[in-house]
Amino acid sequence: ELERRSRSLAQRLATASRELSGELDPDTVLDQVVQCAVDLLEADAASVRLLEEDELVVRAASGEGATEGAEVRAPSTTWLVGDIVQSRSARAIADASGDARAAEADPMLASTHAGYLGVPMVAPDESIHGVLAVYSRLPREWREEEWGALQALAGSAAAARTTAELYQGVKHEQQRSEAILGNVADGIVAVDRDGDVVLWNQAAERITGVPAGEAL
Repeated sequence: ELERRSRSLAQRLATASRELSGELDPDTVLDQVVQCAVDLLEADAASVRLLEEDELVVRAASGEGATEGAEVRAPSTTWLVGDIVQSRSARAIADASGDARAAEADPMLASTHAGYLGVPMVAPDESIHGVLAVYSRLPREWREEEWGALQALAGSAAAARTTAELYQGVKHEQQRSEAILGNVADGIVAVDRDGDVVLWNQAAERITGVPAGEAL
């Protein structure tokens, strides 16, 4: 049974990692990872808190309590989520029912959930992005292989988000450069290595009488 569960976890983790690696929008990465976390551990809910300066902010959530948890902020030194960031290690609660401190630390624990497993999101460059957490409605003992699987997913999510942010930065710079070149007074034409036109600004249109769409 243990071998079967481990094999199933590994298969689900591989699928989730492939899905995340193909996404190039940082916000969509977060939306995907909370759903992947729920599916991976067959949990009832999940959330991602990002480390922004000295705060941990809920930027994505899935399942019951997601609405209440959205955009919630907490100091990066607070108990539970802050401990995960500071120690760079996982934290688990089998049963948070009636635990006032747990409810205060995480609004999703204050609503309908009892079990909690949170892990740090550490990127390949060892920078920490935040905390990925899953929840269960009923008390739950989290197994060692579940800790490992969620940590692996969190690492994949941090790497995917880093890649997506780099891509968006390059795309923004490209659009900015094209906007500048497109509006200068001189006619500018750019071609690639194959000699295909990749830029034909407004001045080039006026000078040649050839529309940009046709030239491209």
